[in-house]
Amino acid sequence: MALALHPSASACGKVILIGEHAAVYGIPAIAAGLPDSLRLTAQPLASSREPMRLRVTAWDLDLVLEPSTEHPVARACLEVLGFCDGPITGWAIDGQTSLPARAGLGSSAALTVALARLVLGPQADPADLVEASLAGERLFHGEPSGIDSEVAARGGVLRFVRGEGVEEITFPGELPLVIVPSGVPRQTADQVRKVRERLDRCSTVIRPLLSLFGTATGAALDALKSNDLAYLGEIMDVTHHLLGALDVSSSILDELCSEARRQGARGAKLTGAGGGGCILVLPPPSPEPLLATFHARGLNPLSVNVRS
Repeated sequence: MALALHPSASACGKVILIGEHAAVYGIPAIAAGLPDSLRLTAQPLASSREPMRLRVTAWDLDLVLEPSTEHPVARACLEVLGFCDGPITGWAIDGQTSLPARAGLGSSAALTVALARLVLGPQADPADLVEASLAGERLFHGEPSGIDSEVAARGGVLRFVRGEGVEEITFPGELPLVIVPSGVPRQTADQVRKVRERLDRCSTVIRPLLSLFGTATGAALDALKSNDLAYLGEIMDVTHHLLGALDVSSSILDELCSEARRQGARGAKLTGAGGGGCILVLPPPSPEPLLATFHARGLNPLSVNVRS
């Protein structure tokens, strides 16, 4: 009998709420999951011996998962399926997603976690899903920190410190977020190197600056737990300027954040590596004008509500 997959599975995307770049140096940071950002559905093929197929139209993926493949996504998927003792033939998998690919929103971790969940089932332990996801993520990122996989599997809001795992944060109500892709590609490695070089040149100035992200993380958690979104938004604004001081913002990211604030946002900052990618907005109670403004610019804002 051919091994079976569950009919569907989902996973979260990811944004860094506070602490990107500082997290590289062991400083606490906060990540949030973008709920149900990717959903995979599985259908059996006519023959259980046919190679597995994967199609995610939004990401321009239409792959045959054969052991001889050189395609990095196909290889990563096969690694996850093998790690979970799942089938590698006989199924067609289709994905629907709201996440843009290669925008710093955890798309690869969402794919590997959702794939592991197709095999292990909807009640699988998040720790098992993360371990399976990392088998694929290593093909994309070498030695990933694991935070993308943790968020993809668990959702909600997580406090994390490099090398120490994650803490799930409980808070009242929900956290509304708007993610606005800038349309400008970003190179994470280049931005990380830029911060390290600035730290090497100006350590007596940059090291205290990095420590402020840890202070901001603590303040943001207090604001979130007390449902003080105005204060949380202000902290987001401050950390955007701190990231600018690390030279990882850009004119387009600064301008998009300014536009969001003009439209009533409670806070706005770059999220992820910077240079390009996305901004993260804490929208006003009535976000429609803000969303309309970005749509009118030809951008595609993603609106989500995060719950603990």
